[in-house]
Amino acid sequence: MEIFESSKLVLFIIFAIPGFISIKTYSLLCPNHEKDSTKLIIDAITYSCLNYALLGPFIYMMIFSKKWDFICPFFTIIFYSFVMLVFPAFLAWGWLKLRNMEFFKKNAPHPTPRAWDYIFSQRKEYFVLVTLSDGKKLAGEYSEKSFTSSFPEDPQIYLEKAWEVSAEGGFERIREQSEGILILSKDIQSIEFFQHP
Repeated sequence: MEIFESSKLVLFIIFAIPGFISIKTYSLLCPNHEKDSTKLIIDAITYSCLNYALLGPFIYMMIFSKKWDFICPFFTIIFYSFVMLVFPAFLAWGWLKLRNMEFFKKNAPHPTPRAWDYIFSQRKEYFVLVTLSDGKKLAGEYSEKSFTSSFPEDPQIYLEKAWEVSAEGGFERIREQSEGILILSKDIQSIEFFQHP
């Protein structure tokens, strides 16, 4: 098949792989919607071109300066590995840091897709009061052993310590012999956060 011709395969690797690495790194750092494969390829090529544009002067020096081949051929391999594999990941990390700056937050959509992911990505400790769809309240402690799902999965929360809810709707005491509580998104109406001492 024509697509497997060596020249076309090399072009695909050069113009798609760095972009795919950027996309996958960004989605690991900040989960987002899955894209259609055709749009994904276009995005990958765009990110690859941006990668080469930023590193262009260094690539130019490597191509037209033959001294590196004589001094250290191994350096050439390391350099192109950095260009193809490491810098695209760094590019995604840097873009996410930029999008989290105050200027971008005020003038562009926030990179985190849901408030659920935003609040729990901060990894703060809270006492939480969960109101279920039927009006029942559950209380617990969200701390270092607790866990929440991330986008695009349905929101679920595991609280490592369950508390008894008082008649006034506050925290009364830790439930005896409890190993925590798992709450599914379809049951949750709201979550109220309280400072952890």
